[in-house]
Amino acid sequence: MNEEMGRDGDHGTFNPVFFGRQREMEWLHDRSRTRQSPIVITGVPGVGKTTLIRQFLASVRTRRPPYIWTARYSSVEAMAEIRARIDELYRNRDIPEFIAIDEAEVFGERELDEITERILNFKAVRALIFATRHAPQISRAEVLHLGPLRPSDAHDMLRSLLGIERLPAQLADMAEAGAGLPLALAMLANLVRGRNLDEMRRLLRGEIYQLDQQIIIPKPELITDVKPRIITVNEALVEQLQRQPEGIYDLPSRKFEKLVAELLTDLGYDVELTPATRDGGKDILAYMTTPHGRLLCLVEAKRYRHDRKVGVELVRELYGTLVDADASSAMLVTTSSFSEDARLFQKRHEYKLSLRDYGNVLQWIQGYGRR
Repeated sequence: MNEEMGRDGDHGTFNPVFFGRQREMEWLHDRSRTRQSPIVITGVPGVGKTTLIRQFLASVRTRRPPYIWTARYSSVEAMAEIRARIDELYRNRDIPEFIAIDEAEVFGERELDEITERILNFKAVRALIFATRHAPQISRAEVLHLGPLRPSDAHDMLRSLLGIERLPAQLADMAEAGAGLPLALAMLANLVRGRNLDEMRRLLRGEIYQLDQQIIIPKPELITDVKPRIITVNEALVEQLQRQPEGIYDLPSRKFEKLVAELLTDLGYDVELTPATRDGGKDILAYMTTPHGRLLCLVEAKRYRHDRKVGVELVRELYGTLVDADASSAMLVTTSSFSEDARLFQKRHEYKLSLRDYGNVLQWIQGYGRR
């Protein structure tokens, strides 16, 4: 497991900003002693599943370094990749004792059962951990549902992030605003760091999300910052959205398509943005080279209000475009969420069709440039 897995899994490092998960850590240590039972960690985006796994893997004693792999593709590409990696492990006999697979929601239950059987077939493997939003039905799995931080832990985390001994009264609502989600708390801390109290109050009232006032995108295609370093306009937009994520709702549709194209490029795709008109139901052509050949994913980007769900009609249309184009897979990316009918339709075609909502886009933005 190198290349993609090597970039993701740097074998786990201790995170100094880690609070309120002692019971979960003890649970993982206890369950990891049962070698034949896979471990599943579930929870909403931003609750800290990945951080918990990395902290746990950094705390275990092993002869071979643990490994984390993030399933960044659709289920078809991800399965092809992981099968090749497992075969490589078998050939090289270089088998980690702890293996974790992040963002495992891209896999169906049959695929997860296959991965579990093949990996746990290696006697050297002590623990196989999946991180996913929803608990799949995996045989003999031990499931840990990760909930929000307790208010006291959220306050401690904010104090640590801000580098202060006591949280000012003016910022006492920050923990509540973050809903106990470590990712949200980290973004809030990043927003208020270095600002005076008046600015903090304006930020917490929501004025941070006025994109036209807070984000100024230069017109030239390239700009230079003080390092100096050449960065694109799209890179500048992503960096601003890392600080002001809700500004994504104020983007024009075409700007959102360019943002998605930039994020997919960061994820390892070769991206082609289609013309603004007559795109044939596909905004982006995303190519990925795998050990089994070059794959094409058709990507449709929909910038919707947070309360406007994407219905099944758009998902059906994208699937029709996929079939007509004879592409490998298709992906619908939105700033909103999907209706139940849309998700049920995707489940019937889970090997060809994937849905990515606001939570996914937020994860891509926060992870931008770190892969």
